[in-house]
Amino acid sequence: MKIRRHLFPASLLTAMFLFQASSTFAASINVVWTSEVGQFAPLWITKEAKLFEKYGNQVQLIFIQGATSAAAALISGDAQVGMFSPQVVIETTMKGLDLTMFGRLGNSMDNRIFGKRGIKSIKEVKSIAISRFGSAADFSARYLLEREGLKPDTDVALLQVGNQSNRIAAVETNNADAAILTPPMTLQAKKLGMPLLLDASKLNIPYSSLFFVARKSYLGKNRADIVNFTKAMIEGIHYYKANKEFSMKVIGKYMKVQDREVIEENFREYDFPLKPYPAKEYFQLPIQSVGKKDPRVLKEKPERFIDESFVKELDSSGFIDKLTKEYKVK
Repeated sequence: MKIRRHLFPASLLTAMFLFQASSTFAASINVVWTSEVGQFAPLWITKEAKLFEKYGNQVQLIFIQGATSAAAALISGDAQVGMFSPQVVIETTMKGLDLTMFGRLGNSMDNRIFGKRGIKSIKEVKSIAISRFGSAADFSARYLLEREGLKPDTDVALLQVGNQSNRIAAVETNNADAAILTPPMTLQAKKLGMPLLLDASKLNIPYSSLFFVARKSYLGKNRADIVNFTKAMIEGIHYYKANKEFSMKVIGKYMKVQDREVIEENFREYDFPLKPYPAKEYFQLPIQSVGKKDPRVLKEKPERFIDESFVKELDSSGFIDKLTKEYKVK
């Protein structure tokens, strides 16, 4: 009886080895996101276009509402990367913890405050719907109210009601006088006839409500994985700009919105940076805000809160410019 020997081509064996090796050595990263807002679009697109896998990482997106809770997940080790507001990073760092911002999404404050029908001025508002205390919505609402000479929690109650759909519903059902919103849900509020009371986008204030965040100790021990994560995110920004129809489907999926016109508002409103440096001008406002309660932060160098080396490495190597040329975006 002859024993039949199966000989595999060397190329097939090599491919099998590389597949097993890539599966074995792919970094597993849990990434926390905090709100169903359009500014998260590049993260969702990066995930759905499988760009994390392209650069060797296995990424799971975990939704945790509110930046304070998201930061706790990073500190406990349940997640490795988060995308949330800078004020929480500043506050926790001043308490001796090691959260660090290493990238960003967004260039300026984009919040709007819409009131219920019949309200003509922000001065008439006695309650405003936000997501959670410690969130970007909370920070922006307090900042905008103070600009108008109003005292948050005294003149205007801040109500924790969750996502933007819930905030709009709170106004529609007379459970709140106003809601703080961001694109593209701002268009939905307009369609419902809610009057626009304050528009931060007209103020041209440098600010980003979303930074890439990780523990400094994790960044140090897993630099190659975070470089790859940053590569994927930067390509995700390019992919978002170059593939509108795909991006719109993904935004609709994550925001649970079917109205095409509302989803398109995201493209009119957001111009995500192709080189997402976590530059200090984009978290200067939170430093001033935290400084009111903890004056020590005003003496700190902004560099204590950031690590620009990941974006800088990719910028200096020509990686970003090459993507920009390939995708033909700006």
